Amino acid sequence: MSSDDTRRRMEYQAVGGALAQLDAKNPQAAQLIAGLVTVIIAEAERSSRFASALTGVVDALRPVDIALDGAPVAAPRKRAAAPKKRVTRQPGAFDPFVVYREGGGQELSARLGELTLDQLRDIIAEQELDTRKETSRKRKPEVLVSWIVERVEASENKGSVFR
Repeated sequence: MSSDDTRRRMEYQAVGGALAQLDAKNPQAAQLIAGLVTVIIAEAERSSRFASALTGVVDALRPVDIALDGAPVAAPRKRAAAPKKRVTRQPGAFDPFVVYREGGGQELSARLGELTLDQLRDIIAEQELDTRKETSRKRKPEVLVSWIVERVEASENKGSVFR
């Protein structure tokens, strides 16, 4: 008999002893637990899928195992996820609000059309135009240009109903 078999047999005996102690104090609870364990064991013997699901649930529920003697046993360490790569943005090429105030939407659109995708994203990041992270999925510069123009116009015209 291997040491693992011996350890498991000792754990099973300890569980039986704990159940017997519970039976002395609260027989209904002991019967309920014994019945549940019997049903779970029968189903695990019948279905390997159920047995593996049980193992998965138990592994997920307890990050630190506790041996029956009460000594904590460290859970296996998981590999730390690599930190996400942060993109450091450059300052924007110009302030789109100043260009809009001086030349309007057409001038802003023309100036933005000359920039690369990264330069457009730099302007969006610097001016904090995209609080919902909508532009991270956009890949075409034309789409970003129209998006920036819309945001700048909306921001500049905000509250114009009261003027």
